[in-house]
Amino acid sequence: MWKVLCTALAAGACLASSRAEAHVGGHAPRLEPTATATPRPPDDAGEPPEDAPVRVRIRGPMGAISATLRMRAPRRERRGPPSRAENAPDDTRAPLLVRMGVQGARMGDGGALGLFLTLDGMKAGIDLRVTGLTFPVDDGTNSLDHLTVLGTHLTVALVSTERGRLRVEAGVASAHAPGVLFVGPSFAASGEACIGESRWDVEGRVQATPFPYRQVEAQAGVALHLGAFNLRGGWHGLYLDDTGLLPGIEHQDALAGPYFGMGFAF
Repeated sequence: MWKVLCTALAAGACLASSRAEAHVGGHAPRLEPTATATPRPPDDAGEPPEDAPVRVRIRGPMGAISATLRMRAPRRERRGPPSRAENAPDDTRAPLLVRMGVQGARMGDGGALGLFLTLDGMKAGIDLRVTGLTFPVDDGTNSLDHLTVLGTHLTVALVSTERGRLRVEAGVASAHAPGVLFVGPSFAASGEACIGESRWDVEGRVQATPFPYRQVEAQAGVALHLGAFNLRGGWHGLYLDDTGLLPGIEHQDALAGPYFGMGFAF
């Protein structure tokens, strides 16, 4: 009887000592993840779940106790496919277009020879033109008049696509004759458009200077594109009026005729 009681007391003392060591400074419980811990499979977006269950085992003096904990994974920003606005090419707007060429025309009893250079962006550009005219003087002699017409314009594209352009222009125009020079504001409109899927374009331009002298110029025609090289042809007209600025008789000239040209576009 006394032996049984002494044995029970000794076992109770050992158990109390072990618990005291565990809570007061003894060996702390250890967290050991089991080999079978398996997080929840990722969702459709390929990201790990926010709450992944992890099975752990607490090992202490009284043995191992299994438990299941949920550990929160850091949230990552979802990244979807790039938006269409970032990658979709703009099929309607054309890039920078450079055109240059030479053009000759039969103007009444005389002729004209001109050079042009245009730089067209998607919205704005520059148009530079110079034309030299030679025609007989209407005074009963065989003398010739020589006139040079220049124009410098800034252009704004109202329509700018790979199939055509429509522009409005503003700048300065001048007319040079022997011993005289006229300069005035200039306004114009121009455009060209493809004819179906062919290599042909239609083109046109009209320009006017209202004062101090008057100048009206217009042309319409077609262009054939052979790679970067092109051929052009159509009808060209020019009206000039010095509005009495020259002494003597007021000079008015209306000239028109076919034109032919060639150049490059790239």
